[in-house]
Amino acid sequence: MAQKRKQIPKIQHFVPQFFQRFFSFDNNGKTIGMFETNRNVFKSHVKISSHLGKKYFYGRDGELEEWLAKLESDSAPIFKEMWEKEKLPIPRSTNHFKMLHFLIVLDIRNPIHFKILKNFEQKLPYTKSKISEGNLSNDMIPGLQEQQSDKGKLSSLKSAELLVPDLLNLKYKLIKNKTSSPFIISDNPLIMYNQFLEKRNWKFGSQRDFGLKGLQLFLPLNDSYMLAVYDSNIYKLGNKKEHIVSIDDKKSIDQLNLLQFLNSENTVNFNHKVTEHYIMTLQEKSMKYKKANDEFISVHEIKVPKGNDNLTAQMIEMGVSDLNIRLTLQKLNFISKSYAVKLHKISDQYRENVKFKGQTYKVYTITTIEEN
Repeated sequence: MAQKRKQIPKIQHFVPQFFQRFFSFDNNGKTIGMFETNRNVFKSHVKISSHLGKKYFYGRDGELEEWLAKLESDSAPIFKEMWEKEKLPIPRSTNHFKMLHFLIVLDIRNPIHFKILKNFEQKLPYTKSKISEGNLSNDMIPGLQEQQSDKGKLSSLKSAELLVPDLLNLKYKLIKNKTSSPFIISDNPLIMYNQFLEKRNWKFGSQRDFGLKGLQLFLPLNDSYMLAVYDSNIYKLGNKKEHIVSIDDKKSIDQLNLLQFLNSENTVNFNHKVTEHYIMTLQEKSMKYKKANDEFISVHEIKVPKGNDNLTAQMIEMGVSDLNIRLTLQKLNFISKSYAVKLHKISDQYRENVKFKGQTYKVYTITTIEEN
């Protein structure tokens, strides 16, 4: 008897359906509100089954889609408990690991991530270097192309769990929204921010890397709750003992919603509590800021060891634009010892004992060129 062929979903979601249902219209689990940011089109209902997904985005063989489905089924109860029961995973438990793993994958699986890689690939041959005189080498292009392939997507997503240990020391709490402005999400809902590097005006590389000092992750869970993961050597959120931090400052909530606009590619999403007027107000505010995820390539001259006077070294830096709105949130403050942290060189920007550096949105390659 012939083996029944496995049915592969045609629409493969990059924002999981279970997660979209947390924001469904009247909690119906079937539709969600949508605003197209590039066309200013507001719709109170679109089908979750066909939204925030692309045709065979993770391939036609089903291997990656099946792997993601398992990850989602393991993660869904953890995130549902957060807003339904105000329950967070126990630190360093299996669920804590799963929570962080889901966050990393949610970021890496997004089409924006692969669009950035594509744009790096296209820009690299036309990037000039005053140091080496002429265009940069094309040596990195095959690697960028490989990461965009189905095989590359599978490899990068499956290796995401290697990044989790670097995040285990970060603190995490729930923000409880007590205002009239409901939380919203977007087609790229995980917000990576860094008030610490923003305040220091640190311009070397993008501030969106999982190993950086001052890292902040914000993920709305439904209209009333948001997961906040942050570097507790730099910030404090609420008081030391509370795990649920209530915010009743509308300006703070509006800023968090504004970040969804600036981190999105094409759409923001919401439930029945969000009005068209509120969305249009946020859209207008977003026009004052630069959007995240615009890629850049820079070339820096770096020092070479003494005795190598005939050599010139350059570093090729590939990164993306950051979210930068001078974020200020109620009950989220810098701790006093953060002001003593020194930043002089690249290595200073990373947290202690971080294994993976520059693994997400910034890539450093160093080349040494012999002078003529």
